[in-house]
Amino acid sequence: MPPDCASRNNRSDTSSLPSIALAAVVIALALISFNRNSVWKSPETLWADVVAKSPSKARPHYNYATVLAGNGDLDRALEENLKAVEIYPYYGKAYFNIGAIFHTWGRVDEAIEKYEIAVALKPDIIEAHNNLGYAYYTRGRYPEALKEYRTALGIRPSHAKARINLGYLYRDTGMLDEAIDEYRAALKYMPDYADAYRLVGEAYLLKKDPAAAIESLKRAIELAPYSAEAHNGLGKAFEISGEPGLAGAEYENALRLNPGLEEAGENLRRLNGAL
Repeated sequence: MPPDCASRNNRSDTSSLPSIALAAVVIALALISFNRNSVWKSPETLWADVVAKSPSKARPHYNYATVLAGNGDLDRALEENLKAVEIYPYYGKAYFNIGAIFHTWGRVDEAIEKYEIAVALKPDIIEAHNNLGYAYYTRGRYPEALKEYRTALGIRPSHAKARINLGYLYRDTGMLDEAIDEYRAALKYMPDYADAYRLVGEAYLLKKDPAAAIESLKRAIELAPYSAEAHNGLGKAFEISGEPGLAGAEYENALRLNPGLEEAGENLRRLNGAL
């Protein structure tokens, strides 16, 4: 923090010259304090100042990029990360950030390239392994995705997002029991993770176990009452259980919360057509 500047009153027993000189010093100190306060007023201004003073150092560019990304300024964040790796080509965290920005923009193949560099340079970046796994997953590269998720969880078993992502992978490859295990493992570390309960419920639907699905989906709705997907899933569970009235109410809830949820609309039309 910048030092405080105490205010001083002119003393009547001094000559005019020392008084003027003292006033000039106080004003100068006040200006210095003002300028430093303007630098310290936010992390962005602080790191912008550090970068301006140390443009040839990689770390200030990386830290500045991290702040910019947190503020949603991804274009400038990308520029600063690129400067960081230009200065220091072995900066694994900066490569990860570049990959994450590309990933956010939907440039998945470029993201994969940067993530791969990141984990090669710094293998302990858990988020890089998780993100790389998800990028592989979206490209249908399941064995490689599985390896990255397991690597992330080997570093930190409590990484709930990696467990959820691994659950998705198991679900999509027909390994429903394994998927449920991963979703439940995520809940051990994040007990109020509504989406994890929803995913457990949806997996039980695929297993044709509506009773277990209803239990999990109700819990998901307790935690996230505005989740249209959870209401839609609960509607399917009620429908399979032979409770069309409850099913229709849940499909309507889903559409009320998200009129664009096509599956809920299709489910409701099918249900009404069958009644």
